[in-house]
Amino acid sequence: MAVDRLPDGKWQLTLHDLEPVSVHRLPDEVHIILAPPCGEPLRPTTAKTPPPPEPAPDPIRIDTAARTVYIEGRQLDLPRLEFDLLAHLVLHPQRAFTRQQLMDALWPTCRSSARTVDVHIARLRRRLGPGCRDCISTVFGIGYKYLPTP
Repeated sequence: MAVDRLPDGKWQLTLHDLEPVSVHRLPDEVHIILAPPCGEPLRPTTAKTPPPPEPAPDPIRIDTAARTVYIEGRQLDLPRLEFDLLAHLVLHPQRAFTRQQLMDALWPTCRSSARTVDVHIARLRRRLGPGCRDCISTVFGIGYKYLPTP
């Protein structure tokens, strides 16, 4: 788990091997219920536990310096907003983001509706094609997350 303070003064909580199941907002606090992905129990890592197998290679590779996306080895040209959105999701795999979190992180000066994210997600899924569109998962009641292997 990691907690970071963002430039806008908000706090970011990064969880490894856990995902939010539900979020309850109260006037002065937020209650978040966490669980292992896919309902699998957490396995403690000990010296006797063999390391997990190497994960399959990620079908989407992002070169942020060159602003280039490779889908299963082929280059994909994306407009700026869609590149920013995909890069943010891919760089934070399996982390669920609300629409507002994505707007704040990617387009802080944009004053559009948070539903703008839905439009860009739909366009991005179309561009990714049938082999990779499911890598961007809808988290109902929350927003979106990137799953390297859907």
